[in-house]
Amino acid sequence: MTNFFRIMTLALTTTFLLGSCKKRATPEEVALAFMHAIQDSNYDQARDYATKESQQVIQIYAIFDGRRSGAEREKIKNAKIEVVNIEENGDKAAVTILNSSAHQKEVLQMVKENGQWKISLTFDSIIPNYAPQTGNTFDSTTVLPADTTSSAGAILPETK
Repeated sequence: MTNFFRIMTLALTTTFLLGSCKKRATPEEVALAFMHAIQDSNYDQARDYATKESQQVIQIYAIFDGRRSGAEREKIKNAKIEVVNIEENGDKAAVTILNSSAHQKEVLQMVKENGQWKISLTFDSIIPNYAPQTGNTFDSTTVLPADTTSSAGAILPETK
């Protein structure tokens, strides 16, 4: 009976050790898996490859993608995605992708999160002219509409 317990303990220990030695995905593998998920409009899967901070960016991209025509989506889905360069520096990496549908290179920034490579997106990575608001630099022309009331208190239509 003690031999049975020794064999079972050895088998369980071996299984545990081999299971914990699972290979971690490389930046290239994560970048390709992410891009293929985006191509398939599978945003739940794409979020699995992204940092926690990138979740909102993917959600916004999904909204934009929902407004594309069927022809545009088909072009994206059939595009060839190719890794052309990888620069790894400690816990950061940059993977350059050549996307045949856009006919241009895209650089995916990556960071290690809990020991795994994750895509790190910003709003300007999906919206090229995005300029975040900095500080409280509002003025009356950007916050309040033009005054459209007369001195008698009647509302007048705005003129443009």
